[in-house]
Amino acid sequence: MIVIPAINETDFEEIKKKIKAAEELGAGWVHLDVSDGKFTKNVLWNNPADLSKVESPKLKVKFEVHLMVQNPDEVLDAWLDAKVKRVIVHLESVKDLDVMKMKCVAFGAELFLAIKPDTPVERFFSYAGDASGFLILAVNPGLAGQKFQESQLEKIKALRQKFPDAKIEVDGGVNLENAPRIKDAGADILVSA
Repeated sequence: MIVIPAINETDFEEIKKKIKAAEELGAGWVHLDVSDGKFTKNVLWNNPADLSKVESPKLKVKFEVHLMVQNPDEVLDAWLDAKVKRVIVHLESVKDLDVMKMKCVAFGAELFLAIKPDTPVERFFSYAGDASGFLILAVNPGLAGQKFQESQLEKIKALRQKFPDAKIEVDGGVNLENAPRIKDAGADILVSA
């Protein structure tokens, strides 16, 4: 089981502080939430060029970026140029998955597919060969501090049953109380702010 700290902020100075804190705690990955106010109700930090301001030879964490945006196809190149190692895009907003997959492979980045809580898990089933993993978003996209939607446990179980070897990441409302149930349902990776 891997636990990845999530950063859900509007201000990049706060993001830098939280990246440093995550690194000091020994995190191997940091999950960066990005939202555009179109796919989501709110706007979060979304400038990939800022990541160069935290890069250093000492920086050991890898970044995964959760693109909760209306047009991830249009912003993918900038995030890959920023050297993120995992890109998470929503099936609800992707236009050309084949091109996105090709670009991620060229940059040595993993491509994870995500769905919102109201999207049926079966939407994933035809994409097994197109993704390095799957993310179940267990809260509505964009806003931190929401409660985990218990109905998402059944989605995790169904996804694990369909794809026994898949990487399954769960994001949203994850805490010490529900983490064991999420793991037992089949998740490999937990994201928690």
